Amino acid sequence: MGGGEHWMEVSEVHTRAGEFFGFVCWLWVFHRARHDLPVVLGWRHPWEHAEDPWAARYHVENIEELEKDWDTFAEKAVRPGEDDDDDDEDEDDDDEEDDDDDDDDDDE
Repeated sequence: MGGGEHWMEVSEVHTRAGEFFGFVCWLWVFHRARHDLPVVLGWRHPWEHAEDPWAARYHVENIEELEKDWDTFAEKAVRPGEDDDDDDEDEDDDDEEDDDDDDDDDDE
C-alpha cells in the first residue's frame, strides 16, 4: 500500500553543503558559548564585561593628566550639593520676598 521504502536521494553537492553549514553552525555555537557561557551559568554578571580585544586604542599625549581630570570630574559628579547651582535657592528667596510684600500691604 505505501509503496515500500524509498529514501530521498540527495546529490553529493547538497550533502557536502549541508555538512559544511552544519559545521559552521556548531563553530558559531561554540564561539558564543566561549563568550557567554559564564553569564548563562551564573558565574558572572552580564554587565561585567571582559576586556575588548578589538577596542580601538589611540595614542594620546598627556593621558595621565586627562585621566586625572576625568577622575576629578567623576568624583565631583557623584557628590550632589557641592558646587551645585543656586537656582533652587534663588527661586525660594523670590517667594519669600513676595510674601514679605504681602505682609506690608496688610499693615496699612
